[in-house]
Amino acid sequence: MMTIKVNLDLEKEIQKESEKKIQNLINTLVEDLKKETPVKTGKARDGWKYNGKGIINDVPYIDDLNAGSSKQAPSHFIEKTLLSSAAVKPNGVIVSNK
Repeated sequence: MMTIKVNLDLEKEIQKESEKKIQNLINTLVEDLKKETPVKTGKARDGWKYNGKGIINDVPYIDDLNAGSSKQAPSHFIEKTLLSSAAVKPNGVIVSNK
């Protein structure tokens, strides 16, 4: 039987690199959503944020925009944008309205 003890510094470095990659992915998704959001005043575009639990946009009319109220973006542009990322694998609801 062989036992290998992993250096705790190595585990910390792997965790740090994983967190960095996840944060980069989140930042990319937020930027992609901003690019695809229709712009009249910029409020909806600038409303995209990551709050530690998920990507949110609390602008009151974001649901209307996602439903296709603007000629600048197709309906369901949020879902289409997220699903266009190879890193996003849907596992249930992609967009929820609260």
